[in-house]
Amino acid sequence: MTQSRTYKYDNLQIRIEEGGQSTLMVWFDGEIHENFKTQQVALPPAESYIMNLSGLRSINSLGIREWSQFMYQLTQKAQVTLEECSVVFIDQVNIVPQILAQAKVISFFAPYFCPQCNLELSCKLSVAHHKKALLKKRAPQIIHSCGAELQFDALEESYFLNIDKLIGEK
Repeated sequence: MTQSRTYKYDNLQIRIEEGGQSTLMVWFDGEIHENFKTQQVALPPAESYIMNLSGLRSINSLGIREWSQFMYQLTQKAQVTLEECSVVFIDQVNIVPQILAQAKVISFFAPYFCPQCNLELSCKLSVAHHKKALLKKRAPQIIHSCGAELQFDALEESYFLNIDKLIGEK
């Protein structure tokens, strides 16, 4: 039986579900800023954590400092996997790659634009599936449901600046 707990910290909500075999699933929804305090985040002990960052909407400089400490402490005692990292989080990784600590990223969102539908989209990229393009610091080709090829909506050199750290390649 899966147990679920939700913690609220100012503009951030953290939901934790106990998975099997000493794994915890953790969802972050909201903002990480000056009110995010590492010592207040009560994650139960586990051998591994899978953290979903798709709901992360903003991180400021004080939040980055606290998040870096949080990740460093957590990755010292457990395996940490990050999935569905938001565009906001990836933008911060490109400025301060240390916020990953020793965590492994398996998927993240990237900004695209559909010229046919005139839509801005965040598309999920899988590190395993898109690794070839990512290692070249290129945006993978994505076809929208309307049939149009999406255009990458950022500077590839900037957005994929620290992709080697993000995907664990040196």
